[in-house]
Formats: sequence, C-alpha cells, structure tokens
Amino acid sequence: MDLSFFTSAGGDAWSLEECAGWAKENGFDAVRLSAGGAVDPDRILEGEPGEVNDTLESHGVYLAALSAHNNLLDDDVEQADAAEDRLRKAILAASALGVPVVVTHAGSPVGWHFYGQFSSPPGNPGDRSVELVERFKARYTPIVKLAEDHGVTIALDGAVRMGNIACNPEMWERVLDAVPSDHLGLSCDPSHWLWMMILPAEDAIRMFAGKWVYADVKDAEVSPRMLLRQGIIGNWWWQYRVPGRGQLNWGTVIGALVESGYDYVLCVENEDRGMPGLAGFALGCRHLRQFLPPADAEYQRPGGPWNVS
Repeated sequence: MDLSFFTSAGGDAWSLEECAGWAKENGFDAVRLSAGGAVDPDRILEGEPGEVNDTLESHGVYLAALSAHNNLLDDDVEQADAAEDRLRKAILAASALGVPVVVTHAGSPVGWHFYGQFSSPPGNPGDRSVELVERFKARYTPIVKLAEDHGVTIALDGAVRMGNIACNPEMWERVLDAVPSDHLGLSCDPSHWLWMMILPAEDAIRMFAGKWVYADVKDAEVSPRMLLRQGIIGNWWWQYRVPGRGQLNWGTVIGALVESGYDYVLCVENEDRGMPGLAGFALGCRHLRQFLPPADAEYQRPGGPWNVS
C-alpha cells in the first residue's frame, strides 16, 4: 500500500518536474493529478504519453490516478454531453498513460441537494433519486464499457458538497447495482462520513468490501461547541483536516481497508484551513506512514477464535 497526494501540474500550477521532485523528497510514492495541464487528455492522446511517466519515474514516483470530476447528470443535456466527452477522454488518456484508475463522481442536477430526501414520504416530488439512478445507468453503462475495454477502473468520489447522488451507503448500493462491473467502484473518503454521521467509518468500509478501488485520505473535525450554539444547520461546526489533525483513527481505518481487500494507494487530500498547502500534505504523509502494513505482509483472516492466552 503506497501513499500519494492529489494535486495539479502544468498550466498555472507547478511543473510536473517540481511536483515529482517534491513528492519524492517528502515521502510520497505516487501522485494523483487532475486531468489538465501536464496531463491534459487532448495533449496526451495527440502526443507521446511516455514523457509524463518518464518525468515521474526519474524522481522515483508514479501516477496513481487521474481525477476527472465531470457532472454527467446535469439537467442541461448539452452540459451533460460535454461532461461525458471530457470523462471519456480522461479514461482514454489514463489508458495511454498506463494509469489504472480515473476518479470522478456520479453527479447530480446543478443546485439539487440530497439532504433529507430519504425521510420524505414516497412520491415526494423533491425526491428524484429513482429518476437520477436511471439517468446514471443510461449515462454510465457505455462509459464503464469504455473503461473495461481500455483496462481502466472508475472510482466514484463520495463527496456530497459538489452535487453528487452517490454520497452515502444507500446510494452507493443503488448506483453500483444499476451498472454492475468490476471496472466501477468507490473511492473511500471517510472525512465526509464523520460530519454526515455515517459512523463508525470502519463499519462502512467493511460493508462495501471489494468495492473500494481508490482511497482518498482526508480527515475532519466536529466541534461540539459550535453544534451547541448553532445545531447542524449552522456553519463551521465541522471542518476538513489532514490526517493527524482530525478525529478519525487512521490505524483502524486502514486496518478496515486491508481487511476489505484494498491494497492500492492512499491519496492525501488537503482542505485543512489550519495546515494548508504543501505543509499539510507532508504532515498527512508522515502521520499515515506509521499505519501502513509492511510491503510483504499478507492479511491473515482468523479461522477460529482469537488466542488471547
């Protein structure tokens, strides 16, 4: 199990060379890049993808995943078609680069939020979940087939804030059942679950054993003081943190992933206002490294009662 982090390279961001050098110097094994800049899909598909891998390999790191968050469920069909085209290009670019995973999200109508829909009575016009799962099936069935044909797996990000129907266990089940494939799975990010009260995170991970195809490692902190003052409809009662500055137990979270059969990268994301930028990434890497199983370790599931003598 390796450590990576999520960033962009090229364009207005740092160069791929700078990114790779910093990653290696700060203990990372890999990087995850947005599909743009140095790994712009059009550029990759029209040019020579080997340049990207050569640059990364020269610093001893590799490209673990491409990120292509495109909203294929937009009510505006023209916008949804354009988003689908971008996701297709990202999948083809990942294949050309030899990258096994593209991270995206299921999407949702713009401005439509999922809060409270499961407690509404049947037939409530505000609950569009059945319609949108069918829309997901229509959009993603050919997309997943494209990924299968090119040796790429799609990982669905579970973040809710951007507008995303696949944001909780019930909806994960529904979208995965709608498009069953070994090339469509979930990206594990328990930072969202902490403030959404999908707890314990370890149990949520075990519920979807075999479905985790990527893992974003971001932490969160819930403030009881702010909850007392404002309740859950207030502001700032929760904040994202880098691993080591939040409330998740990364030893048991990583243990649950290992038990669930996950053995790919852990990708640090940094949305921590108190530890922004590269310092936060480096802290997250140092904190997580202590919990990684040895490279040659094989998880042994107990065949009988634990021996506690």
